[in-house]
Amino acid sequence: MKKNKIFSIFTFLFIAFSFFSCDNEPIDPTLLQQVNNNNGNNGGGGNGGNPTNGVFKVDFGGQTWVANSTEALMYTNSIQIAGLKTSNGQTFGFALNGNTVGTYDSTSNLIAYDANNNSNGDVYWAVNPTNPSVSAGTVTITNIDTINKKISGTFSFTGYWSDLSVSNIPPISFTNGVFTNIPYTIGTTTPTDFFSAKVDGTEFIEDQIDVAEVIASGYPDSYSIVGSKANGDNVGLRFSKTLGVGNYNFNGPFNLDLASTCKFNNLLYTSDTGALTITEKTATRIKGTFSLTVSNFTTSQTKTITQGSFDVELP
Repeated sequence: MKKNKIFSIFTFLFIAFSFFSCDNEPIDPTLLQQVNNNNGNNGGGGNGGNPTNGVFKVDFGGQTWVANSTEALMYTNSIQIAGLKTSNGQTFGFALNGNTVGTYDSTSNLIAYDANNNSNGDVYWAVNPTNPSVSAGTVTITNIDTINKKISGTFSFTGYWSDLSVSNIPPISFTNGVFTNIPYTIGTTTPTDFFSAKVDGTEFIEDQIDVAEVIASGYPDSYSIVGSKANGDNVGLRFSKTLGVGNYNFNGPFNLDLASTCKFNNLLYTSDTGALTITEKTATRIKGTFSLTVSNFTTSQTKTITQGSFDVELP
């Protein structure tokens, strides 16, 4: 089991990777044009970049996007890299399950682009919704300078809109991606985290545990905890940060304080009824158990999740 610790500008991307939007309102198809128009404006423009932050750039929409701020963390078993345009919040982010030179495929690593700093959790990510087990891109680490603590590499991917209820937004092809001499810091050793559940009586054996802070308009500041498989299946919880040790009930998908979003066989399921018990909570960790019933809005199919438990570090 792996857990990716969230840091600063990565937070949004992890939320998008773990949770798909339940909003059925169509997204404005002019989004892509807005993204293309923003390329080359502010944040380093179409060239340059801040040499003290290294260089992070990629081609798409007929232009070259260049970050004016970068960030990277190196853990004992993972690497996290982000490139940001501070003027508009556009962000590329990678979370790689390894810390060595080599190629990391999208099927088991997070590769994503946040186009407009969306608060609803939707991004372009390297997962093809029609066939999530097929590669949609790679990140290659070409050099790790352990003396000067800098990391370099290349990347390319096809980014698909993460809201599966929307069909009028085409994917974006990101090519010639390069990051050079990005300064990195050494993260503290990630503590062992635990997540477990049974889905319709079968043990859900996750490949990764993601924990994030969720900040969205109209909702209380919350935590999300998601256990996910390499094939895209996941079991996720979202609950208000104000909840302390105690017992709480799931009451539908839009409950402000407590809800669940899951994905099985490429179908999105949201919470109906169930219970969450927080047994321990400190400033840095939270532990609890849960059970619930989730359903798919379109097909009315249901899944029963039992014997759920978690013990994770908070972001």
